[in-house]
Amino acid sequence: MTRSRHRAPRRELLSPRARTVFLEFLITAGILFLIVTTSRWIFAPDAPLGSVLKGRAAFVALGLFFGIVNTAIIHYSMSRKTAGHMNPSVSIGLWLLRVFPGRDVLPFCVAQMTGAVAGVGLARLVWGAPVGLPQVGWAAVAPQPGWGFWGVLTAETVGQLICMTLVAALLIRPRWEWLIPGVVGLCITGFIMILGPLSGGSVNPARQFGPALWAGNFGFLTAYLIGPVLGAALAAALAAALRPPVEPPTAEAVLQVEHTVRPVEAAVCPDTIPPELLRERPAHDDPYRI
Repeated sequence: MTRSRHRAPRRELLSPRARTVFLEFLITAGILFLIVTTSRWIFAPDAPLGSVLKGRAAFVALGLFFGIVNTAIIHYSMSRKTAGHMNPSVSIGLWLLRVFPGRDVLPFCVAQMTGAVAGVGLARLVWGAPVGLPQVGWAAVAPQPGWGFWGVLTAETVGQLICMTLVAALLIRPRWEWLIPGVVGLCITGFIMILGPLSGGSVNPARQFGPALWAGNFGFLTAYLIGPVLGAALAAALAAALRPPVEPPTAEAVLQVEHTVRPVEAAVCPDTIPPELLRERPAHDDPYRI
């Protein structure tokens, strides 16, 4: 006789939510590694691209490159329902738009900020001392002379206000959701090309936090941290003010669906709850309530 063997279920090292947060850390670290790498090979004195990409041309090239990179990451993230914000103000804004769970906001923000620090550190390990040269400056952004705190804060706020307002408008119409990666990519391209030579054009607290921490350059850091979050909050408030009121269901409709349940629709944003964590709720419940 042969004894049937039952394989014990494999125990996962991390829960699905923990894996999503860890992936957010890795993606943010990767994007910061790319930012420092491109800065090293464009702005360092021995950089081969420095003779070709000078002045505004460098910002145009960087804008196009990172616009494409971010579009690809967000498109992949939306299709796979996995991590991919790379920006604390985006996580906070999506939470305020009620398409991202509030309990995940703090873990995501911590993952993004620590990922930014790790990505810059990895670039220093790979490329060495040139990363810290004044011409590279650990890829920390800075405004042009004449820009004060309030100017930088306004630029960062308005930039994220525009981007998150466009995202909110696309989230309202499901048939337009596929445009979100391209729209965000275009916004990032515009931030780098237009705001980069003027106010710095970070529009991402994590993007500036990692390089500034390594460089020990905290000038205007408060503006770079607060501005994008303020812009995302204003975009969410604007979306809430313009959202048409939802009529309460009639008594007949409530009775009809009282014993009916359906899966909650996945929140459409650069990151959502992993599908396996989606819970079933009554059909008349608000699918975007966190």
